[in-house]
Amino acid sequence: MRVTTLALAATLLSAQDAEKFTVRSDLVFLPTRVQTNKGDTVYGLRQEQFIVEDNGVRQAVNVDEDPESSGLSLVVLVQCSRSAEEEMKKLKGLGVMIDAIAGGAPHEVAIIAYGAEPYILGDFSPRSVDTQIALTKLRDCSSRFAATIDNVDFAIHMLDRSRRHYRRAILLISETRDHGSKAKLEEVVAELGTTDTVIYSVAFAPMRNAVAEEMRHSMDAYKTAPPKKEAPKPPALEDDKPGMVQIERPPKMNWPPQLVLLVDALKGNAASEIAALSGGEYLNFTTQKNFDASLQRIANQIHNYYLLSFKPTSVGELKQHTLRVRVPDYPDAVIQTRKSYWAGILESAPGVR
Repeated sequence: MRVTTLALAATLLSAQDAEKFTVRSDLVFLPTRVQTNKGDTVYGLRQEQFIVEDNGVRQAVNVDEDPESSGLSLVVLVQCSRSAEEEMKKLKGLGVMIDAIAGGAPHEVAIIAYGAEPYILGDFSPRSVDTQIALTKLRDCSSRFAATIDNVDFAIHMLDRSRRHYRRAILLISETRDHGSKAKLEEVVAELGTTDTVIYSVAFAPMRNAVAEEMRHSMDAYKTAPPKKEAPKPPALEDDKPGMVQIERPPKMNWPPQLVLLVDALKGNAASEIAALSGGEYLNFTTQKNFDASLQRIANQIHNYYLLSFKPTSVGELKQHTLRVRVPDYPDAVIQTRKSYWAGILESAPGVR
């Protein structure tokens, strides 16, 4: 069983260090897929065939021989607000596809719906029947918010508190943009740059849905039938569950310019940027066929990758590290992996408490 030693410390460290934000990486993990330029997966690569560079410096890399054997902890995070109600009709095969993504190795799956806040429809369970029961609770949550960044952050912390030391992944089904998140985006970006959680994002187009919704209700003023009753909301979040408390956040910081640029990109397309920062993949859909094909692609990818890791050298100030993975034996290979991570300590802004 692989024990993940990567940690993000975003806490008040002590009285004298109360204004420092620390990102500590004991190991950096790189889930890596290698394909030919024709799209065929390259199997059987050995540790010595990989070259991993951290800010241009070659690292001593380790390759997990059988990442599948370590199991999978998967959080399925589904938007239930705004225009998501129309998309839920296309999720009929979601349970079957989750089984395909989880695979035959040991696994646990949790189901969360979200609008402004998360609703835990099903806690971590290895049983397919529990996943199916949780999905029956998925319905419109009647909210104008879609706090995607907040709820990805919640899902990461939920994975942190899992009792199993499995590979970690989030399947995010949402619209592209975030609406209403309150999290400190810089901290979420830094966290995504250090955690070994891979995020696969499957997004729908809210603008197209908004136009369709407007057309569908254009004649409502001339209708005499009583309006349809509002759909019941999912069960309230069980925020008294052990371990589900929020971590304390540090004071305002002078964030590095590179981090600010990533935050701006995150505001533009949260679904895409979150996937990219984690080394995962972003896909979109407009039809049920597109949606099913996207999940099938994810199921294929999640079981066909190499898990690379290395131990970085300690650094002082908080900064972004650029990662590059190469396989010289396959110079034309298409390699999908994490492109960067964050490490170091950042002092708070002067005079800010």
